[in-house]
Amino acid sequence: MEHSNVKSLRPLVAKYVETSTFTALNLLFIDMIIYIGSVSGILFFENIFLRILCGILAGLKMASLFVIAHDAAHDSYTSNKLLNKIIGRIAFLPCYHNFSLWLIAHNRLHHQMTNVKGVNSWSPLSKFEYDELPGWRKMLEQIYRSPFGIGLYYLIERWWKDKFFPFKRLVKEFQLIFWVDFLLSFIFLIGQISLFGYMGAMTIQSSAFVSIVLGFIVPLSVFSFIVGFSVYQQHTHESVSWFKTRSERDSYANIEDYTVHVQYPKWYSLISHNVMEHTAHHVDPRIPCYQLNKAQTELNKYLGNEMMSIKFSTFNFIKTMRKCKLYDYNNHCWLDFYGNPVSKNYLSANNNKLAEVA
Repeated sequence: MEHSNVKSLRPLVAKYVETSTFTALNLLFIDMIIYIGSVSGILFFENIFLRILCGILAGLKMASLFVIAHDAAHDSYTSNKLLNKIIGRIAFLPCYHNFSLWLIAHNRLHHQMTNVKGVNSWSPLSKFEYDELPGWRKMLEQIYRSPFGIGLYYLIERWWKDKFFPFKRLVKEFQLIFWVDFLLSFIFLIGQISLFGYMGAMTIQSSAFVSIVLGFIVPLSVFSFIVGFSVYQQHTHESVSWFKTRSERDSYANIEDYTVHVQYPKWYSLISHNVMEHTAHHVDPRIPCYQLNKAQTELNKYLGNEMMSIKFSTFNFIKTMRKCKLYDYNNHCWLDFYGNPVSKNYLSANNNKLAEVA
């Protein structure tokens, strides 16, 4: 079957593009209340363990609000464009993201250049590129592609470089809106750190340092790990292909060759706003997060064995991280850091992709 033309799949999920402003606002309200409540717990609870739990919960809610902002940036969260812009900026504040930069880095680059070398999150290096790196950068790449480095990767390589400050590398010409959104994020970040520092210094049970660690470092670490963890799985697997150019991808690959549907329990889909129903999102980014599970089910039925769909397990995740280090863009297979092939060329095998993992 030929599915490389995403437009041919869109009629299957067209009915799920419809938005519900009521549902959207309810999700935003619930997430914001829980986030504010968790931040309040960090500030006012005396028990250190409760404060740590609140810090973790704040990080989880940052990730949930991130998904909402992501949808709003796609103009798919509510039916009102202005409301989407407002919601997107509000929901991005707790995770310190620049809304305008996101429109470039995610909407324009990621969705149009999915799994194209050097453009997307977790874009793998070739063996030659890796060998050319200085020793410290090789070590950093090894850390990134380990379970303990996932959050660090997102924080440095994605957030700092593409989604916070308007570097000239991403923004070629001056546009006021990029700087306005940067100032919104920066003021919120500094204001939040200052609040935690001040309140920590003013309370007997804490200190400025402890409050900043629990209120800023812990939530940001949890958030970065969750986002890095999710994005890694969405486009990284032994059977996922990467490409030198967009034209190469469109010529030789179908959408199911470079997007992964990772099946999680329903409770995780609920709290993550269906973020892992990812193939459906790439077929049509206009589908709101609260409709993605239905759209993904529709695609699963239609694509059948062609769909790259796997159940999440810690074992499989660690296995993928252990194997997928570098990529051979000529032979389309994954390599370890020594350059040894650890997968087959799946572009030459159109059927039973997952069954052929080396």
